[in-house]
Amino acid sequence: MFTTTILVRFGDLDGAGIAYYPNLVNFLHEAFEDFFAGHVGRPYPEVYREGLASPTVKVEMEFLSPVHYGDRVDVGVSVERVGRSSVVTRYAGSVAGRPVFRARNVAVFVDLKTFRPTEVPPWLRERLEAAREPSPPPTS
Repeated sequence: MFTTTILVRFGDLDGAGIAYYPNLVNFLHEAFEDFFAGHVGRPYPEVYREGLASPTVKVEMEFLSPVHYGDRVDVGVSVERVGRSSVVTRYAGSVAGRPVFRARNVAVFVDLKTFRPTEVPPWLRERLEAAREPSPPPTS
């Protein structure tokens, strides 16, 4: 599993002094960009400039424990499934070993000229498949 660390800054907080949940959702995309640079081997902005983007079509996130100002959130990134033009990515966030969130994201690769779905390029499919992990068992 690829892992990156995101520092919780003052602007990430809500009025209660904990990380505002939409900002934690944004951490998913930050981790995805780090995954591109660190695992895929190409920075996401480079791929984007070449005309390939991956907008989210579905996100599920469970918040397990509060995240505070100054925390360093370790975010694990793994691939659940690669489709013809989509990828299902899983995320596990923790602070000093304490689980704080888990999430699942479905993104569709699109050609930025047409904004229509496009097949995952072979070079990218290979790197995504290399990050595949089996699905976790359902929780009750």
